[in-house]
This record gives sequence, structure tokens and C-alpha cells, in this order.
Amino acid sequence: MPLDEDKRPSKDNTLPKPSHSPWLTTPKFVKRLFDRFPLVTYPSNDLPRRKPIERNRNTLYIFARPDDQRKDAPSFNPTCLKWQTYLKLLGVNIVTAASNNHASPSGQLPFLVPGSSSSSLEVIPPVTFSKLQEWASKNGNTSRQGPEDMRYEAYMSLLDHRIRNAWLHAIYLAPPNFDAVARRLYITPETSSYLVQISLAKTLQSAALEEIIKNSKSPIVDIDALYQESNRAFSALSELLGDNDWFFGDSPGLLDASVFAYTYLLCDDAMGWKEEDERLGKELREGRWPNLVEHTRRIYEKWYQ
Repeated sequence: MPLDEDKRPSKDNTLPKPSHSPWLTTPKFVKRLFDRFPLVTYPSNDLPRRKPIERNRNTLYIFARPDDQRKDAPSFNPTCLKWQTYLKLLGVNIVTAASNNHASPSGQLPFLVPGSSSSSLEVIPPVTFSKLQEWASKNGNTSRQGPEDMRYEAYMSLLDHRIRNAWLHAIYLAPPNFDAVARRLYITPETSSYLVQISLAKTLQSAALEEIIKNSKSPIVDIDALYQESNRAFSALSELLGDNDWFFGDSPGLLDASVFAYTYLLCDDAMGWKEEDERLGKELREGRWPNLVEHTRRIYEKWYQ
């Protein structure tokens, strides 16, 4: 079939230009605007860099109270405080900076940005939470790392399960403490929106309950048993410490830092624990395990004062 006359190719083998719909043309006033202010695409910004005076120091990003004026003050979060203390025990030169999980590359605090002795502006990859111990083993005093003692893992398990379960319940699921401690430290600093605060509170409480159930391996949480188990764990740790300064050997290690992370926060008045619910920490504060209190004071006075 022959082509229609108006669609037949021209002699220079080019197709006729398509007709334009008036609806697709740029309005004249918009065109004049962009002619005067053309669209410019700038290159992406580099990642924020620390002040030059801090570039040669390792910066540990942790949960920290914004109103705490003490330099490198202990974190109010036990996981952050554990690694903050461990790095200090290993003699690693660090500074701390307040942060939150959203700022962490792994979604969890703490994380560390290693210092650089170079004068270049190269951005050094951060050390995420799961790699902190490996990094510390290469950059700290190796004589203060975990001992070759089979009991070591068993006692660490007491902290990671029995004491942590009670901590999660005390701070997130016990109403007096949740309002006085968790809401003040974790929620209010994040947002001023009432609706967002409600949502964040539910998320934190659900996550705490889920972890307790997972660690307890039971769908039913026996609250009284939870605190009894934590007291038994403190008793076992107190017995292990005895009259010694440190748990294993002549120098402190990861277990010392892990115990301090809980005992310090439970004895710290600035945390704001409510008298209406003192099931966790009451016996510690009342002197049932005086050697654990002395252990806490020993670390605080040597590495935080």
C-alpha cells in the first residue's frame, strides 16, 4: 500500500517533524523565570569533618545527656557505657560525642570514627558496634583483653541475659521508671511532637518486651522471677570478685567494663530512678554487694574523674 502523501519521506530521507500540542509547551512566564535563574546542579557535599583539633583522636558516638557538662561523661546507656569504659581500660585515647541510632551506620550505638594522624581530609570509615572489640584488640593494651578462662563466657552470659532482662523491664516496662528515665533520656530529646513521642514509646516498649521473651525463652514473663534472677546474677558476680580489685587477673578487662556499665547506672542518682519501683538496683544501693560498689567506684575514680 502506498504511503499517504503527507507522511511520505522527503527527498533527504528525514521524517516530518511531529506536531506539538499546545498543552505540552512551557508557559512563557516560566521560561522567562528559568532564563533569568537557570537550574544549576552542584556536586554533593562531603561528609561532615571533625574539628582539626579532634581529627587525631578517636571519636566514640554514644547516647549522652545533652545537659551533662562533664567532659567524656559516662553514657546513660549500658551498651554504650560498656564499650566507652572498655576502650578507656585498654588505654585507647578517645573523645565522646552525643548521637543516636539513626546516625549510626549500622543503626545501633555506639560506633567509632578512628582518629587520623594524616594532614589530609580523607574520610576514615567508621567502626560499627559489631567490630568494636576487634578494633580495640588491635589498638589497645592487649594485656587487658578477655582471659582464657572458661568461666568468662558464663559470667558474661549473666550480664547479657539475666541482668539485661531486668534492666529492660525496669527502664521500659515499669511505668514510674519509663516516665522518669526512658522518656526523658530516649524520647523527649528526639522529638517535640506528641504523636511521634507516643509512637516511639510504643516501639521502645515493644522491642524491650520482645527481647525479654526471646532471652527468657517463654511467652509469659514472670516479673518477680526476672528480678530474682538478676539478684542471683549480682550475687554470683560478687562472689567471683571477692576481695580482688578486678574479676580476672591483675588488670581490668571486658567483664569489668560490662559490670560497671550496669552497677554505675543503677547507683547514679542522675538517672532519676523512682522509689515506687526500685526492684532493680535497690539491694545494690543498700549495700548487699559492697565489693561491687567499690569496684564501680574504683573504675569511675580512675577513668572518669
